[in-house]
Amino acid sequence: MSTPTPAPDNPGFFEDRHTHLPQGTGTLGMWLFLAALGILFASSLVAYLVIRLTTLKAVTDPVTGEVIRQAGPALGSIPMPSGLWVSTTVILASSYTIHLALRAIQQERQEVFRRCLAVTAALAVLFLVIQTPSLMALLGEHKAYREQLHGEASLGLMPQGMVFFLIVVHAAHLIGGMIPLGVVTHHAWRKRYDHESHSPVRYVAMYWHFLDVVWLCLFAGLLLIG
Repeated sequence: MSTPTPAPDNPGFFEDRHTHLPQGTGTLGMWLFLAALGILFASSLVAYLVIRLTTLKAVTDPVTGEVIRQAGPALGSIPMPSGLWVSTTVILASSYTIHLALRAIQQERQEVFRRCLAVTAALAVLFLVIQTPSLMALLGEHKAYREQLHGEASLGLMPQGMVFFLIVVHAAHLIGGMIPLGVVTHHAWRKRYDHESHSPVRYVAMYWHFLDVVWLCLFAGLLLIG
């Protein structure tokens, strides 16, 4: 009669695997992954800045003086929905709680670890709930400015489309973090991690801190550039 394989030697999804790899390989791979995502986000934000700056001045015909393209709104003139300020506080809090969770599992404080992960997951859901209507409201503000140009041919230069793209990229980052966070939280409550085996927790914490930085950069950019 065969003996069941112990759980540590039969890892499931988002549990420690490939123990034959050199130490730090997974962390290095995670850093490279985050660097790739960071380049995507940074290039998107720079593209938005360039498009936004092209709309600050009206363009006139050098011969007739006729306005070819009206000027867009001034920098910082588009108001930020209050929910975005609240959501910023929420994601900062979630970044702190997942840091506490990682530190707790490293110290084998299982109850604190599970509790902090659960709080992080709850804050992540709250962040999503607050962000969705707030970002839609922000997009509506850009749409209102765009409609003031009365269907002029150069509407494509207005930043509304780029704001929409940034929101989509941000949403993809958020959902891409919430799924593994939920999986790791589930496994934590099944006691799959300890102070010697918790790499998935570290990877999720790294990603969540990255998401925190991404949102702060995006929020600051939208607040200052408008």
